[in-house]
This record gives sequence, structure tokens and C-alpha cells, in this order.
Amino acid sequence: MKRAALKSQGHYAVRQLAEAITSGLPSKAYVDEYIAIYYYVLTHTRYMRDPRTVELVRDPWLIAKEILAGGMPAVDCDDLTALLCALVLAVGGQCRIVTVAFRHMHHNGVRQFSHVFAEAREPTTGKWIVLDPVAADHTRSMLRRSKAAKIWPVA
Repeated sequence: MKRAALKSQGHYAVRQLAEAITSGLPSKAYVDEYIAIYYYVLTHTRYMRDPRTVELVRDPWLIAKEILAGGMPAVDCDDLTALLCALVLAVGGQCRIVTVAFRHMHHNGVRQFSHVFAEAREPTTGKWIVLDPVAADHTRSMLRRSKAAKIWPVA
């Protein structure tokens, strides 16, 4: 996800989508940009789990191209996270990836995380804004239910 977001931030389709999403906003309205990106992705994608035994992964620029062509791609939390990070990076923002565990599950001594989402850093206050279309209106309750989290900076 991290590599896909970094690679896609400069792809023309991602920048084109970011510009279209934020076109009606005033300059330097960073929080408004992140919120606009979040809600746009929320309303122009459909969450769908991966097949039971397969981890499907799509580059953010492919998802952006599908949206720009009028499609509504079916994506899971890791695809959404990579797309949101790529869009935040494309507008000059800083983002990070957060993995979350809702149970104390381990495999070979390694904690198993079951969800992932993006956060964008507001540049004037330094506060992190949760961007999680899967949780949508349930973000606070989702965060309260988490047993563990790991943060992955996207440089």
C-alpha cells in the first residue's frame, strides 16, 4: 500500500482526480481538501471484501482512472487506503497508514491485523485526521473496539 501510494501520487490520473475533487475549494484549505477527498472516495467507490483466499490489490492510479471514466470500483480497505494516501500526497499533503487489530490474534508470534485505514496530517496544527470510508460514520466506535494499532509513515 505504501509503495503503491507513493508510486501513484505523481500519476496523471491521480492528480487529475485530486484536482477535480478540490476544484471548488479556496487555496490552502488543507482540511477541506482532505474532507473533500474522503467524501468523494466514499461516494464514488463501493466497499467489497476480497475473495476468501485471495488478496486482491490494485494500484491507486487504476482506481482513479476507473472513477474518472465514470465507474464505481469495488474496493476493500487496503485499496481505499492506498487511493486516499495517493490523493493526499497528490495535493501536497502528508499521510500515514494505520493497521488495526480487533482481537488478540497471533500467528507464529506475530499479531494479526484485520483492518487498515489512512490518516492525513493537517499542516498548521499537526493533528492527524482519520480517513476511513469503511468505518464511515462508525469511526469512533471502531477505534474504541481496537485492541492494537500500528502506524506506518508514508514518506
